[in-house]
Amino acid sequence: MLDAGLSWALVRRPIWTLDGVTALAWNHESRIGAPTIDHPVGVLQLLSRIPFGTAGDTTQRFTHYPDFKESAAYRSEGEVTAQAAMTAHLALKFGYLIRFANDPPPGFKKTDNTTTASIVVRWKAATPARAP
Repeated sequence: MLDAGLSWALVRRPIWTLDGVTALAWNHESRIGAPTIDHPVGVLQLLSRIPFGTAGDTTQRFTHYPDFKESAAYRSEGEVTAQAAMTAHLALKFGYLIRFANDPPPGFKKTDNTTTASIVVRWKAATPARAP
């Protein structure tokens, strides 16, 4: 998928941030046992972040991909993650992702989900960047 779009800062509070993304994209898929797809699509996304304490946060994301060539082929996905620092540079992250394809290839289900556990390496600048 190739896309170009805009990111929007919708809410900026210490206890919660909400960003939006709007984009136009091109979806190319070489499917096994199904026709290749070359469709113009859109990307509509909301991404929320809620910090907890000084060492962790949770994120929530919902993304919708409308298909402009075949309207029944839209897709959506939602993801929830929680991340907590273990040390100054390492964090533990858990996530759950659910994906929905309204018109999947033959033999595939409409809904798929993934659960993840990750170790995240974080680098932070020793001194914060100066404001211009």
